[in-house]
Amino acid sequence: MIRSISRLVRLGPFARKAVALVTGLATIAAAYGCLPLNCTEVGCDDSFSIITTTADKSWAEGEYALELSVDGDEVSCSYTWTNTPQAGGGGMFVQCSPSIIVSINTFMQCTETSDGDSVSQSCTPIPGKLAQGIKIQGTPARVDVVVRRDGAVVGERSFTPEYQTSYPNGEACGPECRGDAQDWELP
Repeated sequence: MIRSISRLVRLGPFARKAVALVTGLATIAAAYGCLPLNCTEVGCDDSFSIITTTADKSWAEGEYALELSVDGDEVSCSYTWTNTPQAGGGGMFVQCSPSIIVSINTFMQCTETSDGDSVSQSCTPIPGKLAQGIKIQGTPARVDVVVRRDGAVVGERSFTPEYQTSYPNGEACGPECRGDAQDWELP
């Protein structure tokens, strides 16, 4: 290409080098634009989560009722906690509405082991150490929560989420997800 340009226009040695550099950069730019993106298909969703604990990380037995106001929409649900995690330490899940899930989860003690180039992790539940999770799909601007146990108010609080954007497959691949998680310690 440089020779064909130099035949049309008389170029000095410096100009030929400049044309060669520009041609090379244009070729690299064109080739880069043609490379396929290697995107994974990791999904995500917009959500706001509230992780509710107590000072000693226990979760008392009882009849629980949650009253939530999500941007003014009222939702309530209830569950019974018997302080008996499922086999393997798993908790319980309650679908309060199509967009709200409440769960009781066991805290885990995890150990990481390295062997050459590989790393593995094993986790075991910590008996009696629990948290209540409230996951709200979407990006509400305000969430008000009242937690009752056996009819008595255990706690109430208003939340204003501060969402962070994430791209689990890389920004060029999508999807874009917004999320926030806040901690709440009950007495």
